Amino acid sequence: MKTLPALLFALGITAILAATMAVIGVNALVNPAATPVASVSSPSDVAAASFSSSSSSSSSASTSSSADQAQIAQLQALVTQYQQREQQYQTELNDAANQLNQANAQLNQFQQLLSALEQRGIITIDSSGQITLHTGRR
Repeated sequence: MKTLPALLFALGITAILAATMAVIGVNALVNPAATPVASVSSPSDVAAASFSSSSSSSSSASTSSSADQAQIAQLQALVTQYQQREQQYQTELNDAANQLNQANAQLNQFQQLLSALEQRGIITIDSSGQITLHTGRR
């Protein structure tokens, strides 16, 4: 009886490991930043290609380093672009907040005007918000 749960557990672990290996394999095939195995001629080239700060000066390391520098420059340009967009959005947000404050101030003025007109008996505001204007004096 105890062999069935153990067998199921072993199959589950095997399935998890197989799925993990498949994901890693697909990632290795699809990843454009990976160095192809065929282009590496020796273990020292692997270290040079993997670590551009290595003291090895092989041609693949210099190519990788220049590609890394180009990618760094591109990423820095993107960061600058995103910072400019953030500043633009912050300015737009501040402008919208100012417009909202002005609209609220104007709304308060209208409410005060309506309240004053209602207190003087010039208008009547019912519970549904409908305004009735009294044309004659009382």
